[in-house]
Amino acid sequence: MDLKEQIQNALEESHKKFDSRIEELSKQWNDAENDRTAQKELVKQINEEWKNHKETTVKVQEQLDALETQLKRGNAQNSKHRLIQIADFLRSDAAFKEMQLGNKKQHSFPELGQIMSTKEDMTQANAFESTAVVAPDYVPGIFYNPDTAFRVRNLMPVGITNSNAVNVVREYDYTDATDITAEGAEYKQGDFNLKMTSATVYKITAYLILSEEMLEDVDGLASYIYSRLPSKLAVKENQQLLYGTGSSQISGLYTNATAYTDNLADSAATLIDVLADAVRQVKDDEYMPTGILLHPADVTKYLTLNKDSTNRYMAPWVFTGESPTIAGVPVIETTAVTAGTFFVGDFQRAAQVFDRRQNTVEISNQNEDNFIKGMLTIRAAERIALAIYRPSAFIYDGSIDGSIAEGSA
Repeated sequence: MDLKEQIQNALEESHKKFDSRIEELSKQWNDAENDRTAQKELVKQINEEWKNHKETTVKVQEQLDALETQLKRGNAQNSKHRLIQIADFLRSDAAFKEMQLGNKKQHSFPELGQIMSTKEDMTQANAFESTAVVAPDYVPGIFYNPDTAFRVRNLMPVGITNSNAVNVVREYDYTDATDITAEGAEYKQGDFNLKMTSATVYKITAYLILSEEMLEDVDGLASYIYSRLPSKLAVKENQQLLYGTGSSQISGLYTNATAYTDNLADSAATLIDVLADAVRQVKDDEYMPTGILLHPADVTKYLTLNKDSTNRYMAPWVFTGESPTIAGVPVIETTAVTAGTFFVGDFQRAAQVFDRRQNTVEISNQNEDNFIKGMLTIRAAERIALAIYRPSAFIYDGSIDGSIAEGSA
């Protein structure tokens, strides 16, 4: 067993002893569940064990690093040990061969002096005892894959409520008898029914628990948390506003929207035809659609890369990068919508988001035993309601391929 293996084994043995000792102290902690004095003493022992283990680990690791540096020096490319260089020279030297044969009694070898005085070129591998000699650059912050920046609420008016519900009175039906009336004749009597609906305020939440040391020592962690938690709430808010079932959650647009009804009879129908027909369906109820929601995969497949029989692009969107517009209504790409489906609606007039509590992040150590453990709880929450005034202003299609097939039938 070489020296490097011995040092590595010593390091592993130190880890095993530490793990065994901590397991033993953990059992003692459980046995002293109600004995605060004993628990304090155990905490002191654990800290001492950790300190000793850390010191031992650092020393052994330093020995291992130093050994690896020495090995690198000895194995530098194109470098030979001086004794090997001397032997190679003497084997090839004619004067030395003459001396071996007894034909020559003495000779000067200045080349040997050059070999002995030659020093290796310095490199980081053979000149630095530790890679810490050159400090690496550091890019501050914490990097992560972003959530969608799209917010469903931005499509609609946003208000504030001071209650736990928002009641909306909607016209349930209307019997219209309006007509021309002759002089002296009875006026035409109409009729209507009204219905009260309630939009309940629901709370969306998330929380994290971390140590005080993490928040103090990790550069950029606070900024990361104060950005990441609200973003996750926004993603869930999107899902609720679009797809909430109304059962112990928000009653979303999908739950209230009218299903798309095919009105096409075109053997060459495409998604453009279907979307234009859906816009027509909204307009039939006297609304003006303000947006078409489509998943990016469907925009690319059915609109951007749509080609004719000669493989020419049907629309300029692939070249211009502009967002498509169908029948005057802008197409909004968002991953908040399920691929293979779409929404068309008059978002401005037909619904409204109400904030009871806006997206808020709070931090505290007053949670369970956080205070004595030095832990922090960071929570994020919002309370919102979605009031849908005019359900018929929204059209939803759950199968783009199915609607294209029906339109082509």
